[in-house]
Amino acid sequence: MFAKMLFSKEVLYFRYAPPLTDLDEVSDDDLPNRPHSLAKKYERSVYFYWWAYLRENEAYISCCDADGDGPMSKLYADFGDVRDASFMDWWKGGARLLFCEPPEAEIISYPSLPTDPVGDDRVLLSIPVMGDIDRTMAELRKTLKEAFTFARRQRQRSNTASDSFSLAAYPVFTKPVLTALHERLITLQARKANPDLSLYELAILTGMADRTSGTRDDADHRNRVTASVSRCLREAKALVHNVGEGRFPDTTPPPK
Repeated sequence: MFAKMLFSKEVLYFRYAPPLTDLDEVSDDDLPNRPHSLAKKYERSVYFYWWAYLRENEAYISCCDADGDGPMSKLYADFGDVRDASFMDWWKGGARLLFCEPPEAEIISYPSLPTDPVGDDRVLLSIPVMGDIDRTMAELRKTLKEAFTFARRQRQRSNTASDSFSLAAYPVFTKPVLTALHERLITLQARKANPDLSLYELAILTGMADRTSGTRDDADHRNRVTASVSRCLREAKALVHNVGEGRFPDTTPPPK
């Protein structure tokens, strides 16, 4: 299922919901769940968090400071300067083209056998036009499903994304959970702003302590919360590292 977004007369398709604003007339039920209670419409998209985590990558920010020079120059050529606080300006400025699907090829009807070879991305069928149309459609659906499945398996072998068959320049790596992405992000940002706090104090600051069942300062509660914050920070750092490699959201630990 692809999400569709209209830019002027340009229709773009995305594997996951693209960011919207209050000017977009869309039902709340048609949007992903809010990652937090005060989330704006455009924050209810994995592509917002792709941008937000890239802004936490210090090597990439250094590349922005150097006007695109340095080890991350190739990624900068695509993503540009993300230091500006306006996500939607960045998105509308061309970043959306990094994540949208390419236009699908049209179906071709041949009045006679083609003289040119048919590409590997197509299947050539001979369909009788004098048979029962319902039976023909059922058989056609079965044949195409098998062909599509085979093509997707072949495509997945060369696709860095593990959970989609996206052909976007930068496919979403795996199915995103926005609430988890938000919690990891605010925990990482709180740690950067308060490097001297204990993990439990950090949990109190971000609200994680109160969202975890139990009594504050109880030994069991403290242990569970501390473990959760530690894991949250570890995964946030992995997300930041991997987004600098062009993959998101990917919590695979970076190489040591």
